[in-house]
Formats: sequence, structure tokens, C-alpha cells
Amino acid sequence: MPRSVELFAGGGGMAIGMFNAGFEHEQLIERDPRACHILRANADRSPDLWKREHVREADVRTWLKEVPSLGLEGIDLVAGGPPCQPFSISGAHAAENDERNMFPASVEAVRILKPKCFVFENVPGLLRPTFKPYYDYIADWLTKPSVRPRNRDEHWTAHHGRILKTKRPGLSYKVHQQVIDAADIGVPQARKRVFLVGIRTDLPGVDRWSPVQPTHTMDQLLREQWISEAYWQRHEIKKPEIPERYRSRVELLRSTGDWADEELAWRTTRDAISDLPSPKDNIDIPTVLNHRGIPGARVYARHRGGWIDWPAKTLKAGVHGVAGGEAMIRFQDDSVRYLTVRESARIQTFPDDYEIPGTRTAAMRALGNAVAVEVAAEVGRRLRVVLDDEPLVQQPLLQPVPAQRRLVADGRGSDAAYAGR
Repeated sequence: MPRSVELFAGGGGMAIGMFNAGFEHEQLIERDPRACHILRANADRSPDLWKREHVREADVRTWLKEVPSLGLEGIDLVAGGPPCQPFSISGAHAAENDERNMFPASVEAVRILKPKCFVFENVPGLLRPTFKPYYDYIADWLTKPSVRPRNRDEHWTAHHGRILKTKRPGLSYKVHQQVIDAADIGVPQARKRVFLVGIRTDLPGVDRWSPVQPTHTMDQLLREQWISEAYWQRHEIKKPEIPERYRSRVELLRSTGDWADEELAWRTTRDAISDLPSPKDNIDIPTVLNHRGIPGARVYARHRGGWIDWPAKTLKAGVHGVAGGEAMIRFQDDSVRYLTVRESARIQTFPDDYEIPGTRTAAMRALGNAVAVEVAAEVGRRLRVVLDDEPLVQQPLLQPVPAQRRLVADGRGSDAAYAGR
């Protein structure tokens, strides 16, 4: 089984995905003690995921000083999501000047560990014109990680120039970039993220990387909702009025008569959570982990919650403020309520037996910062093709979690919270 190191492991989204793709975790490095608590709790619950002692509460830069003694050089995979606040729309936009910018530490990890492959995930804000030159610098540096800055005073633009001019760097990688919208592969959430995937150039499979392909589409969801009406029949609820913003597209689909049988529909929030029992405010549901209702949801400017019959809005790291709208469900009568922690985990395709202990603030931060599990798994499966010389079979996500990992005991919730209201 190929081995991996997880940097900036957070609540474990990338790590679970890579585990599902067949990687064994040697180390999970995370500096936030609350996130480490989540990782250790699940090591105790499911020892196959990773070992408790392999969860390291440390700054990646500090941990890298230990690497020579750990015997990890040449490991199969280094993966992680460097902190995104320097490049996020909701962040301070300080980019390379932000002390939380961990891209240099990520490149240093690649230089020291010399993995066969690496994966780094981040927000698409990296591709905005303001940040794109720095992003290109990081991508090019990852192709030649052994070309280090001359000193702390060398500006990144000067360093970038030297990287581009270096002809024989020694350690080198072929780097691929892809923006993946999680909804396009069956995750019930509109969540775009940019991935940098690197493959060491001396590997036989260096040219076997293939990008993640969309399997689910908005058009197919519109067809199932407003043309065949199969969506409403499946959920046993009355079809509502079609929202104004979708009418022209539906009419175009209806007039062309095209029905793409090979496509699957985007999955909605209702698809993801309708079999969970209805949450009750401030009361834990004993049959489901982390499924306590949260009172006090309200709408405000530009944050009205995500419509239950559409993929959820991007889950963000917080419980209110900017994230308040994204962590809410909006029903057909325009009422809203907060997603529970378990519902949020479903939106991120975490398995139901994965516990998110701690406060709601800590839980939502971990989930909002996480890589969607199924997205990580799909990237990991493609890396297995590179490493193992095996054919790829992309398996569309049709259920929120594997059936054997479900903890829900009382079947589909029938409360009005999940029916059309």
C-alpha cells in the first residue's frame, strides 16, 4: 500500500479521501490543537484510518526539522491544503506577505521528502490577477524544488527568474493544475478549488496523470426537476414553482429535447441529508453523531442560505458572519435554519462514523477548511494509476457515504424540515 504524509491536515478531509483511494498515512501534521483532537478521536474510533501517534501537533516548518530522522524520504505522496486565508476572497488578501502563507513550507517539504507525488489544494482566489503571478511562481518552484532562495532577502520575483533559467535542477516534478468544482463529481456542494498535482519526473508513470472528469451536471438536475419531475417524485414531495432564475435555461433544455443519459444530476442538499432525522434545537440525536439543532438562524444581506433543492453553497470556516449564509438551509417557504455539524459533514462527504468532537465553532472551522472527501479520493485514485500502473475506473458518487459506514438508525426523516415547506 502506498504511503503518505499529510501536511496542514486540519479535520481530516484530504486524509480520509486519500485513505479511501488506498493510501496509508505515516504522519498527519497540524498545528491547531482542536483539529488534532478531531484526528486523534477518529484514530481511536477507526484505527485503520491512521494511528493516534502519527498525529503530530506541530507547525509544518518545525516538523520538517525532524524529517531526516523519520525515514520518510522518497515517500509515495505528500498532500495538504496550505492555509488559504492569504488568498481567500474573505481573507486579508496579503498573499505572499501574509505570515500564514505556507506555500514556501510546502515546497520545502517536497524538497526534503522527495515524494513520488504531491497534491496541494487551495482556493481559486489564487488565480485572480492580483495573485496569479505568485501562484505561477509557486507552481514553477514545485517543478524544481531544489532551487532554493539564495537568502531571506531575495525577492520571490528574482527567485522565480532563477528557477526558470535553471536547466538541470536535480530533483524535478511534472506539475499539473486543475480547478475542480465538487458539484461536478457528485458532491452536494458548489465548491471550486484549485489543485496542484506533481509527479516526480523519474517515475515510469510520470505521463499517466489524467485530470478529474465531470460526472454530474446542472443541466441534468434541471431536467430531473422541471422536465421529467423525477427529482420531486423520488423525494415524494410536491413540485414547487420553478425559480425565475432557472426558467430560461429549462425552456431551452425543453425545446432542444436533448436528454444526456450519460450525465448524472448535480446532487442537492436534500439528496444529501433527507434520510437524517430532523434535528431538534439544543438536543443531540442519539442515533446520529453531531446532529444537534442550532437555533437562531437568520438572513441578512447577501446571505440567505442555500436552497435545499440545489447543491449547498460553499461551506466556510465559521458559524456566522460571512459563513452564516453558507451554513444555512433555505426551504421552499424561504424559512431558514442552520445546518447541523453532521449535515455539514454530509455536505463535505465525510463518512457518518467520523466524529467531529469539540465546540460547534471548532467543528465548523474544521469542516469549512477541509477538502471535500470525495474530491480528494478522486484525485487520489488518479495518483494510484500513476504509482501502480493500474487502469482508472471513475466511480460517480451517488450516495453521501458508503452504506457500511452509516450510523443513521431510524431511516428517512419525515419532519417538515426535510419535506417541501
